[in-house]
Amino acid sequence: MEKFLDYFVPERYVLDILIDKKAKKMDGVVRIFGEVKAEVVKLHAVEMKIESVKNDGKKVDFNYDGKTLELNLPKGSVNIEIKYSTALNENMEGAYLSTYSYNGKTETIVATQFESHYAREAFPCVDEPAAKAVFELSIAADEDDMILSNMPELKFNSGPRPSGPSPWADGANSRAAALRNAPNQTLASGHKTVSFEPTPRMSTYLLAWVVGKFHGKAIVNAHGVEITTYAALNQDIDSVDFANEVAARSLEFYDDKFGVPYPLKKCTQVALPDFEAGAMENWGLVTYRESMLLAGKNATLGTKKSVALTVAHELSHQWFGDLVTMEWWDDLWLNESFASVMEYFAVDAVYPEFKIWEGFFTGDCLLALKRDCMKGVQSVHQEVNDPEEIATLFDSAIVYSKGARLMLMVIRLMGWENFRVGIKEYFEKYQYGNTKGDGLWGVLTKYAKFDVGEMMHGFIDRPGYPVIKNIGVDFDKISQKRFLLDGKMPESDWTLPGVREDMSGHYVLDLSEEEFEERLSRFDDLELEEKLRLLIDRDLLARTELVQSASLIPLVKKFQNESSAAVWNIILTIIGGLKIFYDHDSKEEKEFKKFVRKLVEPKLAEIGIKTRSGDDENIVRLRSILLALDFYAEDEKNLRALADMYNEDYESLDSEIRENILSAKIYLEPNMAEEYLNNYETVTDPEIKFELLAAMTLMKDKKKLLEIMKLLNQPEVVKPQDQLYLFIYLYRNPVVKERVFEWLTKNWEYVRDLAGDKSLENYPRYTANSVRTEAEFLSWQEFFEPMRDDLALRRAIEVGENEIRARLKLIKSDQVAVVRSISNVVVNNS
Repeated sequence: MEKFLDYFVPERYVLDILIDKKAKKMDGVVRIFGEVKAEVVKLHAVEMKIESVKNDGKKVDFNYDGKTLELNLPKGSVNIEIKYSTALNENMEGAYLSTYSYNGKTETIVATQFESHYAREAFPCVDEPAAKAVFELSIAADEDDMILSNMPELKFNSGPRPSGPSPWADGANSRAAALRNAPNQTLASGHKTVSFEPTPRMSTYLLAWVVGKFHGKAIVNAHGVEITTYAALNQDIDSVDFANEVAARSLEFYDDKFGVPYPLKKCTQVALPDFEAGAMENWGLVTYRESMLLAGKNATLGTKKSVALTVAHELSHQWFGDLVTMEWWDDLWLNESFASVMEYFAVDAVYPEFKIWEGFFTGDCLLALKRDCMKGVQSVHQEVNDPEEIATLFDSAIVYSKGARLMLMVIRLMGWENFRVGIKEYFEKYQYGNTKGDGLWGVLTKYAKFDVGEMMHGFIDRPGYPVIKNIGVDFDKISQKRFLLDGKMPESDWTLPGVREDMSGHYVLDLSEEEFEERLSRFDDLELEEKLRLLIDRDLLARTELVQSASLIPLVKKFQNESSAAVWNIILTIIGGLKIFYDHDSKEEKEFKKFVRKLVEPKLAEIGIKTRSGDDENIVRLRSILLALDFYAEDEKNLRALADMYNEDYESLDSEIRENILSAKIYLEPNMAEEYLNNYETVTDPEIKFELLAAMTLMKDKKKLLEIMKLLNQPEVVKPQDQLYLFIYLYRNPVVKERVFEWLTKNWEYVRDLAGDKSLENYPRYTANSVRTEAEFLSWQEFFEPMRDDLALRRAIEVGENEIRARLKLIKSDQVAVVRSISNVVVNNS
């Protein structure tokens, strides 16, 4: 793949932009200081109007095709000045527009999302992670807007201007010079300018700015870093407090454990009303979805955990990704895998009462195992040969969850202290630079008793993981094959320095029946991770020819009186897997629901459906799991009890079961749909908003559901960032499943424009997850098969087809036995 860095090495950008929200555009002047390495300079610049180009103040001819700006310049040091303009889009990429309502008025925000390759939509640059440079930014915007960026505001009267080639030298564009010479002052045009201190050397994708009306709070952590969290004016100011606390304590944790202090003066966090990703680690200016950052006074435990993990994840990136950056996008995992495991170490240290590792084992680990056993799935380290392929790298189950599990495997095999010493050396060696995976393995191997690179290359350079047999004999005699759902498992040779029965290793243990029963017989004496592995591995094996699905039924019954929420989380997963064997609303499905109802009845009666004073984290989480199963089982008594708790004053509801209350109410009384929709449009709390949206998709009333479906075409009501969730929740409802897929086929171009590069592949992926009949598969294939040549969709379509085929094969082979087994249990318990 062509790298523009081979032509030109930027050293410093001086960027002055004028934001015009009403005209939906930016005018910009960028001066780029750097070294020309070839006969031509190539810069990334997407859909811009290039007004002029100069070098050292002299006009330069250029060629521009809408994507690449080519300049003929002499080799050596240059000072390029480009005057340009570009549109502000609304697709949450590059520099984009976002809105929210406050006091009856629409407020407009301009925010940026430059990862992975969208800085080129905001200014001409070498938009590649290895092209690190210093950025000096000035922004002119409406005088009543707040203007934020990576660095603190530059105070000209507080010290000398930055050294080096002067951005204010003679020949600079007159508008840029005017902005520089009037910092932080209101201009005659009704705009003001804010200039920022120079950034450290960093990649283009980490530059960021946010312009608009916000309010926030600031604190200073124990290490002297100022942390400020902002939210839109329509959000409760106190909802930023928890995020500030998490950020302050997480930065302290990372400072101590990494041995390299946080290198910036400040850390700013902003909750954005429209944001495609969950969050983005822009150095010093971290941006989030509102639901990923804000936690009000009535926030649920689940929301607080989610916010804590998200903040800790993004702040670990300030070292792993920002300070040291992957050389190219094929090593994206270097950023994300590390952050995805460090978030758990940080949150566990700061909030041990959250028992956060249980969520990792029943969430990330299980997610990785389920996806990594599919044919066609990507490897953690994935070659990138076209910019369109970059968007397909962000597979959360592989790059994030599998990668995190592999990092945990390394950490546990090395020991935490050895790992910590190694990672400190890694940061010191590569800070402000770029590296590849081998750079990390080379440092860590010095502090390990095994070759870290040899083991990790086996796991990250190819997809999949082993299923291991004979673990009860000598280690040298264990056998392994690649675990695949279709049952055809080839011999494999993953390097395994050790095999453990906790949740460390990315593999499945195929115990003999005798071994399995022996462990069940002493289940209470097993460590929690051993319990979880036993059940997770058995569930996965039952999706293949190695274990019969029907054997899961007596297994889950053994845990009817279990008190561990983590164990029940796996039971929930097993029940979810057994649902595929039942046709909607059939007599057999009603028997299965009766089985589920009886399964949860004793424990739910014991802990009650309401939150009680003194409930610990385990009980709160256990109740949530049991109520989810009870809802599926259509337990009318509990549904009515929950529905009777409904009150339109949502803040007064028991927040931990509010979602259950909302779901039960509309399920029993579908006429509530209009009230829910009206409240959805007016409520600002992101947690309540999401709960209302989800609840509206759970009805059985087809007419009402078809009305809710109309929201799919109303981005002014359901923001584009949430449209995918609405689609998937509706698609999973069998009452309208066919109609929802039909909508997708007729509105694909609209969806493509709405989703953007990163999210588009979610549609073939998540629809594939719910296909369970040959007819549905045929419709799915007919629609997605012609899109195989689309680089952004190719892998998702291939993996989806293999997943569906494996599921249909399993239904065909195991359905009769599962249905018969459930029927026998129900009859015998009646």
